[in-house]
This record gives sequence, C-alpha cells and structure tokens, in this order.
Amino acid sequence: MEKRALLAFVLSMIIITAWTLLFSPPPTQPPPKEEPLKGEQGIPSESKEVGLPSEGVTGPPASAEEPVQEAVRSIKVETPLYIAELGSKGAVLLSWKLKGYRESLSEDSPLVDLVRPAEGSGPALGLRIGDKIDPAVNSGHFRFDKEHILLDHPNTHATLKGVWSAGPGLFVSKEITFWGDRYCVDLSVKVCDSQGRAVADLLGLSWPHPAGAEAPKSAAFTGPVALSRNKYEEISDIGKFPAKGMDVKWAGFAFKYFLAAVVPLEEGKGLLYLKRQDGGVQMTVAQSQGDPGACSFNFRLYLGPKSADDLKKAEHDLAKALNFGFFDMVAQPLLGLLQFVNGYTHNYGIAVIVLTILIKLLFWPLTHKSYSSMKELQRVQPRIKQIRERFKDNKEELNREMMLLYKTHKVNPLGGCLPMLVQIPVFFALYKALMDSIELRHAPFILWVKDLSAPDYLLRFPPGVSLFGIEGIGPLPLLMGATMVIQQKMTPTTGDPTQAKIMMLMPIFFTFLFISFPSGLVLYWLFNNVLSIVQQIYINSRVE
Repeated sequence: MEKRALLAFVLSMIIITAWTLLFSPPPTQPPPKEEPLKGEQGIPSESKEVGLPSEGVTGPPASAEEPVQEAVRSIKVETPLYIAELGSKGAVLLSWKLKGYRESLSEDSPLVDLVRPAEGSGPALGLRIGDKIDPAVNSGHFRFDKEHILLDHPNTHATLKGVWSAGPGLFVSKEITFWGDRYCVDLSVKVCDSQGRAVADLLGLSWPHPAGAEAPKSAAFTGPVALSRNKYEEISDIGKFPAKGMDVKWAGFAFKYFLAAVVPLEEGKGLLYLKRQDGGVQMTVAQSQGDPGACSFNFRLYLGPKSADDLKKAEHDLAKALNFGFFDMVAQPLLGLLQFVNGYTHNYGIAVIVLTILIKLLFWPLTHKSYSSMKELQRVQPRIKQIRERFKDNKEELNREMMLLYKTHKVNPLGGCLPMLVQIPVFFALYKALMDSIELRHAPFILWVKDLSAPDYLLRFPPGVSLFGIEGIGPLPLLMGATMVIQQKMTPTTGDPTQAKIMMLMPIFFTFLFISFPSGLVLYWLFNNVLSIVQQIYINSRVE
C-alpha cells in the first residue's frame, strides 16, 4: 500500500512539473525604462496596453503594471444620420457610412463611406505627435469604456473614452463625443507622461485619401480644401504646397457632394500639412498648444453632406465649403429659394420649374424690352439695307444716316443685347447651383427621371459604347433642343444670312452639350425656353 502511494506521489510530481514547463505563461518582464518626451521628440517604439481607469479617462494610469485585458477589435457607433466604426488598434476611424446617402439608386447599393484610406497611407485620425507620425501610437490597442453606442433619437449624445500607454514615457487618451442630430463629433486628445506632464507642443490628426487633388475642370473640385485667413481655398497642386505647413481654421477633403473636415478648436493655432503618397494624398491637420503646460488638444470633425443647414450646424465657418465659385453670392440665395419651394412641392423637379417661372417673371420687363427692340430693328431692316448700299463708300455719312434712322424710329441697336447681359450672372449662378447641389442628388422627378443630378439616359447605349463620353439619350435634352429651334424661328433677325445660319446651328450644339448634363439643369433650360416662346408670342401679337 505504501509502495503504491509512493509511486502515485512520484507520478503526480512528474505530471505537475511537466505541465508547469509546457503550459505555464512566461515570467513577466519589467517594462523598459523610457525617457519622457519633450517638445517634438520621437515616440517610444515599445508599447504596453492598460485597462480603463474605473472613473473613466481623467488622467494617466496609476501604474504601468496594470493587468492587460483582451482588446476590443472595433467599436460601432450608430446615430439617426450615420454608422461609424472605430478600431481599438490606434483608436482610428475605420468607416463612416451616411445612412441617408447611397452610392447609387439601387436599393442594395452600399452606403456612402467617407473613410477611404489609400493602401499604405496610414489610418484616418491617426496621431502625429510633435514632428512625426509614429506607428507605436497608431498601432497600439486602446482600452475603451464602451463596445457599442446607439443614439436612436436626435436630441441625444454620448462620449466614448479610450486610453493607451507606452509605460511611464507616454500616455494617450481619446474622448469622442457623438451627437444624434449632426454630422460632427468633438474629439479631445490628451498626451502626457505618467506624471501628467505635457510631452509635445504639437498634435495632428492624419487623414489620407486615395484620390488625387486634381479634378476635371468641368466638374466640381475634388481634393484638399482649407479655410485659411478666412478665405476658402481649393488646393490643386500638392507639389507646390509649403513643407512648413499652412495656417488654417479648418481643412479637409472635398467631394462633389460631401466633405470630411478637421477643425482645430484652439483659435489661431491650426496648421495643415500635405504630401502626395503612392496612390493618394496624406493630410495632417495639426494644432499647436496654446498653453505650454497643457496636455489636451481639442478638435471638431465634420463628415457629412455639403448641405447648407448641416454645415451651419457644425459652426466654425464650415458653411464656406459650400462654394459655387465666381457667382457664389448669387447661387447661394437661388439654392435657398429652391429649398424653400421644395418645402411646399416635395419634388425638386417641380421646384426647379417653379424657380424657373419666378426668375422669368423677375426678368420679364428686361426680356420684353429686348424682344421688342429686336422686333422694331427687324422692321427697319429694309431701310438699313438701303442706307448701307447707298453709303457703302462713305463711312462717316453711313454712320450719320444710321443714327438718324435709329433716332427717327426710336430704335436702340443695343436694346436686344444689354438686357440679356444683365441676366448672365443669374443664369451661370443657377447653372452652378443645379450642377453641384446635393439636394438634386438621387432626387426623383416623374416617370423615367429618377435622379435629377444624373443625365437623362432613358435609352442607354450598349455596355462599353459611348460617344464623346455620352452613354445614352433621353427625351429631356431632345425636347430642349426642339424648343430652341422654335425659339430661333420666332426670334427677330437682323437680316444677315450668315448670322442666321450660325444661330440655327446653336440648337444642335446645345442639345449635344446638354445630353451629358444633369437632368435637373436640362429641365430648367427646357422650361426657360418654353416660357420664352410664350413671351415671344405675346410680344409679337402686341407689336404686330
């Protein structure tokens, strides 16, 4: 019995020893000593993860020896406006999908995602501490106090808190506040050592994008934009961008209909850095510290549509990102009027027609005078022809007789042109507003017109077939061309056959041009022509 007990004891000791050698964790190694960072020094390459303090993120962890918990891979945030995903690795933004906007009209089309980093260009909202973007911070696993945030009502908000540490040399915390009724978030980043002392006087947020800065001249600008010295700037030449950066109030990437922007909240301390990388552009929006001893840097992010109401709600002059170029001062009120009318019609196609009528009524006196002058000029054309034939060798006498004729019949040869020149700014401003307005994006009109921001391609060419970029044809541009022909036939001419032939070619040229234009713009031009025809009929009946 004793032999058996002794044998069992020996076997038990062998099993316990073998188990310990094979399966026990390795002994804990003390963390390497790190020198505190100062100013723009580098970041320690070795990192250690720590859990969240029990009272939230209010300061550095009490000890670098806190037990490591399993990291949360991603944190999902959902509001009535968007679905965002953050990665615990670096606490960076993985996606930001807008719930109200899809890539196409298809019901199964993916939501528009404003986070589009290029391969190898770094993460969105990665940190630049001092003079470098160090992978130690942007690859370290942050500890968050939540794994999921759901804001199911507009009048709500929530804050996500996370921490990461590289031993006593560096402590980083991020606090992100999300709102249920807006596309902007507030981000507070704290960078200090274990004693709560500042380790850098400059902190930046990186924002990569795969697309280049250049865009076709006929399209809305796509690329880096900034508000510098209260002036909105589109940065098209990255190669000439200053290495020392540019003072900005905010900066970001602009798309035709959307904006991703970073706002440094320390007034007058914002800096923009840009550089081209393989396959994209790397943007860093940095903020220098106002208080030399402070550890916190505060930013506001906007990731949403270029809508006047949403941009104004985000404040900080972000509304200046909605820019229509040279005629912006005219285009903005016209767009506001279009939105006002749509509030009653609930159809942007009908709103465009109503806006066309209102503009036509506004300029009715000018166009009436223009058409009347052209009609009167047509009536004296036989007399003008006689004078030109009679004094063709005497320019002075010819001019004298012509002026006398105009005075006698009360005809102004420029009367048909000047009123039209006054309308040009309005026409171009409305063109820009309809061309680039997000309100028309995926907005239906009637029947086959499902998207007023897209060309009217009711009949599409076979796949891969296009004619100078035109992929199909539809009724709206053809009807517009037909109304231009009718209008040309009714418009008084000066009697010059060459000019008449040139004018008759205009409908063909405009029809071909407008085929690839947004159908909302073609709709405006079509009804403007129809109203002009009605006005011309009225004037002709009065003059005759």
